[in-house]
Amino acid sequence: MLDAFSAFVNIKVVSAEQRRKNAEQTLRSTPLRAMFASTHVHFDGRVVAKVGGGNFNEPESEDHQSAVWSEMLTHYRSELQMTVHAVICPALELLMLEHRLRAIDFIELAAQSPIVPPGRESLFGKALFFGYEGDFASALHMLVPQIENMVRYHLKAAGAKTTNLDRDGIENENGLSALMELPEAVRVFGDDLGFELKALFCDPLAGNLRNELAHGLLDADACMSMYSIYAWWLALRLVLQAFWNARSTERGQGAPGQ
Repeated sequence: MLDAFSAFVNIKVVSAEQRRKNAEQTLRSTPLRAMFASTHVHFDGRVVAKVGGGNFNEPESEDHQSAVWSEMLTHYRSELQMTVHAVICPALELLMLEHRLRAIDFIELAAQSPIVPPGRESLFGKALFFGYEGDFASALHMLVPQIENMVRYHLKAAGAKTTNLDRDGIENENGLSALMELPEAVRVFGDDLGFELKALFCDPLAGNLRNELAHGLLDADACMSMYSIYAWWLALRLVLQAFWNARSTERGQGAPGQ
């Protein structure tokens, strides 16, 4: 069973560095499109983002960086569509046929995975189980707040300040978008995972799952979207890899698939 799950979560993904290179190459090859700013509209008619035009004469400018990031997300959306529909969904159907697991199995897995914060094992485990059963609406509603808490927990452990003071001196926890902009985020999560957390959960040009869910903007179809399925798969990947890394440290052997 572990070998099957190893193959399932070790699907090759493009690195953030390669995504940036691909995006810059695309902008260079389409200079007219890259020159002009763009406005992005949500399906409900709201303007959700405005992106400046690229300028390779000023590669560090805000507009150019915005254009590169937008192009990275365009590539990312295409990658996710292929990965989810051609790889993850068929592989998940096969796993469900060959391995009948219970909620307690995922809860015990979460309990042994160092990436899951203390006291969140049951919530993480149940969310993973719901996705394994194909109930991504339930999985997403449980998983997204736990992902935010996981990010906050590990940033705090790294010494990051995850709160802000309002004018009345009340200390409030920062949301996921603000957390991922902290300088410690790259050190704790790395470039690749950091990119995916921002794109999937925080950016209106991609999944934006945290904000869409928090404001009640996800309908039933959106809960079954490629973003939702991929977010569940990514969470399972993180939990399993942390579990394997901890076990390999104890036993002095490599994790499956590595």
